[in-house]
Amino acid sequence: MDHGGDKLMLIVEEDDAEPAEQHPRCQHGPTVLFFRQSQLPSQGYFSCSAHRDSKLCSFHLPADQWKGYNSTDLPLPSVKDYPEYIRPRDPNIPEDPTKNITALSQDKVNAQYFFDEAALDFLVEQCKNLGITKVVCMGAPRLHFRLRRELSSFLLDLDERFAEHLSAAEFCLYNMCNNHFLYNRKPFEDFLVCSTSDSLLIVTDPPFGCRTELISHTLRSLRRLHNKINRMPLTPLPIFWIYPYYSASHIKQEMPEMEMCEYRINYTNHLRYTNVGKQSRFCGSPVRLFSNVPMNLLRLPLKEGYKYCEKCDCYTAKENLHCDPCGKCPSVNGQTYRHCNFCDTCVKPNYVHCPNCRRCTQREGHECTFYQSKQLCWLCGQRGHIETSCPYLKLRKIKSSKHGCLLCGKSNHKERTCNLRRKYFKDLEFMGKTLTQRV
Repeated sequence: MDHGGDKLMLIVEEDDAEPAEQHPRCQHGPTVLFFRQSQLPSQGYFSCSAHRDSKLCSFHLPADQWKGYNSTDLPLPSVKDYPEYIRPRDPNIPEDPTKNITALSQDKVNAQYFFDEAALDFLVEQCKNLGITKVVCMGAPRLHFRLRRELSSFLLDLDERFAEHLSAAEFCLYNMCNNHFLYNRKPFEDFLVCSTSDSLLIVTDPPFGCRTELISHTLRSLRRLHNKINRMPLTPLPIFWIYPYYSASHIKQEMPEMEMCEYRINYTNHLRYTNVGKQSRFCGSPVRLFSNVPMNLLRLPLKEGYKYCEKCDCYTAKENLHCDPCGKCPSVNGQTYRHCNFCDTCVKPNYVHCPNCRRCTQREGHECTFYQSKQLCWLCGQRGHIETSCPYLKLRKIKSSKHGCLLCGKSNHKERTCNLRRKYFKDLEFMGKTLTQRV
């Protein structure tokens, strides 16, 4: 069924939810309630958090059928005993089994792409620079097998094959999409116990088809568990989230404190997310490191094509030139951006300015009406129109100029930075976002 622009929303079961608020279970733990933006949650359905493909998990229950249940009706989450492998270790199998096993390939739940050596070196080096003593690897098995040589590391992963190589003291079968432990989680809780000299980091490398709402919910749950075990107040944990740069807005929407580091993460078994091979992208891998660690604390290797920008006080790619009008190094995709005086912002080098849309666009000859319907208005901050169509202009009877800033008529800036904004709008900063209110 084609739902057009009707966004698929979701609700996750909260930690320690009361029986009346709990979700039905499938074999992968608590399910997720999905519903369309135009619907009420009661019109949606419960489905597996990990598998969106019904061939992998067929659980599907209309929300209106999940009524009148109490604690005795709810099936208990299935917790398996840790498997006991009695066969002796094969000396021919490498210490890192990710170099020998067949990688899983379901992009939406368990796609396994393993870091190359440069990425491993970079991540390990950052841990050392930050004084990290313990690392929770949430779906990053190759990093775990590298870290365990030098630091304390615990692997949370949905691939049961790792139980053949690791004990319960450093591995748990785990669904990162709903924070569900399929083995007894007591060994993991023991790992989370920290001394005053310990510093714990969570590294997650989820499949790129995972919803960011689910991963961010799990990260917050792990933080709360760590705080509770160590009897700490609400205290943030450093996080490394490996994800493509084009998902930055989705991550920021869920976790505004996360910033993007420009280091390009390469994988050994992905034809596109690498810097080698005929099918590699001309700008390199689009995969980046997102973190709540201040960017000036992350040191990018100069020998791999990075530099230190004194104006930004952080490392960046060599081709990412600092823009003084924008006050930052603007590129996110590996290209050198250019500043557009009409847009008053930096744009990709292949973009062209459309006077009708008042913005640079990907190509000439685009459909202006459709493009404008997707834009964020620089005046009122609402999506669905551009400034010349802003209903607030007519409401306040603002005499707009045909050229330059619509508020004052000057051509050296746009409405976002106009001094007259304060006369008509009130901009508030909240959780890393700018909220525009009409005066």
